[in-house]
Amino acid sequence: MQIVWEPTAIHLLKSKHTLLELETFDVNGEPTPVYCVLPAEKIVMEMSTLESYKNLHQEFINAYNAKNYQLCRDLMPILTGKFGGELDSFYEEIAKKID
Repeated sequence: MQIVWEPTAIHLLKSKHTLLELETFDVNGEPTPVYCVLPAEKIVMEMSTLESYKNLHQEFINAYNAKNYQLCRDLMPILTGKFGGELDSFYEEIAKKID
């Protein structure tokens, strides 16, 4: 999985790749969202449900940013294993942070 945070790169990649927001970090005093680029070969078998899971992932990120940790805990088991397992370690790390 590749990680990107540079706005121009994010804009260019979004047109041809599946990007999912991860966390937002402070970079030089500015909140900077970080995205992962999902490899096509990891998600090809999930194409029929990809949009639904992308929406759930964004709901997870929104809940995390709003400190709605119960919703995060509720969504983690649903999202784990999706996206070819590429984000499983991310969900595990967020679980550690919120516990």
